[in-house]
Amino acid sequence: MDRLNQPIPVTYRDQDWFIVDKPYDCRIQDYPNTTDTSDNCVLVQSILRDQFPEISKFRNVHQLDYATSGLFVLALNKKAAAAASKLFRERTVKKTYLALVNGHLKNDEYFVDQPIDDDPDHEFRMAIVSSGKPAQTIVKVIQRGYYHYKEEKTDIEKSIPVTQVSLSPISGRRHQLRLHLKYLGHPIVGDFNYEEVYTDTYRMMLHAYQIILPLPGRDELKVIADDPFFNLIVQ
Repeated sequence: MDRLNQPIPVTYRDQDWFIVDKPYDCRIQDYPNTTDTSDNCVLVQSILRDQFPEISKFRNVHQLDYATSGLFVLALNKKAAAAASKLFRERTVKKTYLALVNGHLKNDEYFVDQPIDDDPDHEFRMAIVSSGKPAQTIVKVIQRGYYHYKEEKTDIEKSIPVTQVSLSPISGRRHQLRLHLKYLGHPIVGDFNYEEVYTDTYRMMLHAYQIILPLPGRDELKVIADDPFFNLIVQ
C-alpha cells in the first residue's frame, strides 16, 4: 500500500518520548496468533524502524485500534515506559478523539454512561450489556454538514448528513467510542463492525486528536495532531 510506504509524521519527541500520528488501517504491533501476510499486516513498529534506524527500540505503552488514526505514544527507555504504563493503567491520561458520525446530532453535548463487555454473539465485537464494565464518554458537537464520497466498490457518488464530534473517554474500554456513538443512534462513518448500514468509504472516521500525560516531576506533556476530517464536511 503506497500510503503505508510513506514516513509516519512525528508530532513530538525528546529523550524519553516519541509520539507519532499513526495512519489509519495500520497495526501498532504483531500479535502471537497473527498469520496475515497481506498489506493489512503493515506495522507501525516496522515503519518506524526503517524510518529511524538510529533508535534501538520503541516501547509500546498503550493501544490504538487498527482502523483508528492519530496520536500514538511510544517510550524510548524502560523508565519512561514504566511511567507511561502507570499513567495509562491509572487512567490519568487525558485523551480527546475526533469522529465523523452519521446524521445530525440534535444536542450539542452528550454524556454517555453505558457498560461494555464482549459481544456473546461475535468473536471480535464488543457490546453494551447491563453486566458489563462501567464506561463513560463525553461527546461534543464541532460542526454539522454533509459528506460527499464515492463508494469504494461501486464508484457511485453519494452524500450523507454527518456531524463532526469530539470525544473524551472517561474510561477506556475496547471499542468504547464506537459503541457509545452507536448507542446514540449516530455510528461512526465507515465503521464496518457497528454501522447498521455500512458507509463504504475509504476509512473509519475516528482519529486520536489530543493527549495529555501528567508526567511526574515535570510539566504535563500535551500533544495535538492535525484534524483529518474538518475539510471533509460541506455545509
